[in-house]
Amino acid sequence: MSRRGFRWLRNIGFAVAIVQAILLIAYSAPIYSHFDLTLDFGVFNQGWTEIAHGHLNPYSTVNPHNYPHYGYPFLHDHFALIMWPLALLWLVYPHSIDLLVIQDLATAGSTLVAFLFVVDLFEFPLHANSPKISARIRGTAGPVLLSLCVLVLLVGNPWVYWADSFDFHLEAVATCFLLLTARDLWFGRTRRSILWIVAVVLCGNVSTTWLIGLGVGLIIVRKNLRWPGAILIALGIVWAAVISAAGGAVGTLISNYAYLAGPSASPNVGMRPIIVGLLSHPSRGLHILHQRWLWTYRLLATSGLLGVVTAIGIGVTLTVVLPSDLNISPVFSGPISSFQNLPLYFFVPIGSVLVIAWVLRAPSRFIRWAVVPVGVAILIQSVVLAAIWVPKARTQFLQVDSAAATQLERVQAALPATDEVVVSQGVLGRFADRAQVFPFLDIANNGQVFPVFHHRVVFILTSQGIEFASASGTQAAVQYLDSIHAHVLTASGGVFAFSWNPPPGTRTFTFPPAPAE
Repeated sequence: MSRRGFRWLRNIGFAVAIVQAILLIAYSAPIYSHFDLTLDFGVFNQGWTEIAHGHLNPYSTVNPHNYPHYGYPFLHDHFALIMWPLALLWLVYPHSIDLLVIQDLATAGSTLVAFLFVVDLFEFPLHANSPKISARIRGTAGPVLLSLCVLVLLVGNPWVYWADSFDFHLEAVATCFLLLTARDLWFGRTRRSILWIVAVVLCGNVSTTWLIGLGVGLIIVRKNLRWPGAILIALGIVWAAVISAAGGAVGTLISNYAYLAGPSASPNVGMRPIIVGLLSHPSRGLHILHQRWLWTYRLLATSGLLGVVTAIGIGVTLTVVLPSDLNISPVFSGPISSFQNLPLYFFVPIGSVLVIAWVLRAPSRFIRWAVVPVGVAILIQSVVLAAIWVPKARTQFLQVDSAAATQLERVQAALPATDEVVVSQGVLGRFADRAQVFPFLDIANNGQVFPVFHHRVVFILTSQGIEFASASGTQAAVQYLDSIHAHVLTASGGVFAFSWNPPPGTRTFTFPPAPAE
């Protein structure tokens, strides 16, 4: 295949990535306009907005960490230092939809980088060195067919769209930078890779562990990448320890792994007892992994599956899958938490190409042809899963109807920036562009306590969106606000908004438990 052919192949990748970015942004627009943004988006929206307004050490009030206490310094939520430079985008367009656009561009960017990585493997096989793509493959339509098949896997992966449907998460940004790091190191562009490594580190503690996985892969692949791989592993371990020591791991829900330390372990146990417990009693972890195998298979199957066993895939897969699957909450292994597993959807397809290319080097024609039905089966399986699960993302995440969205828009437009706001967590995201905002959760139907900081508190309640509170709990809260003569701002479209002026000296507000259904 000529150099001109590879250039056209890259142009196809650029065109597809641009179209994907446009479609993702077009998809994010109704998510934003319908207020289908939850507590997760609210955490980043509040921090981003506060930083943009000059509050360089913002306090996050959105997360009911250590309830009935709320919040912590925003920096302690994953230690996401990259949010400070991203806050400059407020000067360009001062609306929190910027965060969704950043996520969409990062996702499309990951598609492009992964595709270019594959094309590079075919065009520069001797430089890539593992595996050496034989002249037999390069002299045929193999590079085009395999590259385009990978492009189908990348663009058609349903979990990518599930990830982009659910709020804003820095995993999308970190994945793009991790791919850039891998590509540059793989092809000897070490100096430029330093920029991407720093960017991955700035995305927080979760993405820092991915550097460890990438480092493992680099050590495996070839000798001249062992030192860069070892440095990545050391950097990942040291930076994760620094973040933990600085209290920057609050958002990672370490308590969800406490069971690994033993049945009597405290929910506030640290990482060291958890790791020791997992290594000394692996059956605890293996039991959970066995329960989650089907979803793990689905996540990997849509990405080509074969790439898991390659150097480029194995380390990243382990550092991504194990934290998700070992979490005691099953939601982290399912499609709703697809954002947690984003690197898989890009690194595994790259690895799958390496496996097929390696098989195609076999001297036996039978073995070479045997890989064709395997590749076709993988592609068909991915397309079928995409056809089933991509449409489900819309029904899962777009749950606020137009009537409710109209009322929420009107209420938000009339809110002074100084008001304290309590919002149903399923629509909280856009309301978090202020210093004091709290989620209405109706915690376990036992009511909820909120701190009071301002002379006016606005309550915005609805049963639409992805809600934690039960419908009866929300209705009981509405009735309670009526009973204390809170001023009704709206009671239309399934949205109930009230303003309440607390008596002097009031420090808390309590919703009583909802009546049993």
